[in-house]
Amino acid sequence: MRAAQGAGFQFHNFHLLGAWLWYRNTVSPLSPEHRRLNSLLAFPSGIAGEEKKMKQVVGTVVSNKMQKSVVVAVDRLFHHKLYNRYVKRTSKFMAHDEQNQCNMGDRVRLDPSRPLSKRKHWIVAEILKKARIYVPPSTPATKNPSSSSQSPAS
Repeated sequence: MRAAQGAGFQFHNFHLLGAWLWYRNTVSPLSPEHRRLNSLLAFPSGIAGEEKKMKQVVGTVVSNKMQKSVVVAVDRLFHHKLYNRYVKRTSKFMAHDEQNQCNMGDRVRLDPSRPLSKRKHWIVAEILKKARIYVPPSTPATKNPSSSSQSPAS
């Protein structure tokens, strides 16, 4: 895809190109509005030096088989415009669990962090709700009646 040329730099946001072409004739090149629009056109993510912040997410632990790592499933709902229904999507994130406290089924809150490995850039901030783990009731030990009776001696 070829980038449009104008004013000595390349445009990456073509939806703003028409606005810029109209705007450059009405605003002085040294004005702050002109510089802001140029930075928006040159940098697709926004103004130069501005980063997108990741939000905290809440999810359920689906795997804790790794050392100091868990996999957390985060559900989200969004409105489908064509079907006029809400659709559920699930994303799985790997997160760092320093004390290995999380079990499967726990509800946890994740905080974003720097990349810790190839797929892990979340940290378990807190465990909101511990999962109820089923423990089968122990049966009392009964004496085996067949072993207690002795066979008659002949």
